[in-house]
Amino acid sequence: MPVMYVSLKGLMHCTSCMTTIENALYSAGATHFDYDLGNKMGKIVFDDKNTNEIKLVDAVKHLGYDLDVLEMDEETE
Repeated sequence: MPVMYVSLKGLMHCTSCMTTIENALYSAGATHFDYDLGNKMGKIVFDDKNTNEIKLVDAVKHLGYDLDVLEMDEETE
């Protein structure tokens, strides 16, 4: 499954914000989401048969956050 390494920008300062983002990503087809608030870096794993990078980024942007894709890894994790 592809892995996207991302950075989020916006007013995130609590786990509630992260839970909202996580739920949006899972609804858009992500299979795993892990984020480090301190480093502002995260990882999104998804099945490219069910979703794509654009849908995942749009799901987060719809919430008012900017999601920057830093790197894509097509390897199976």
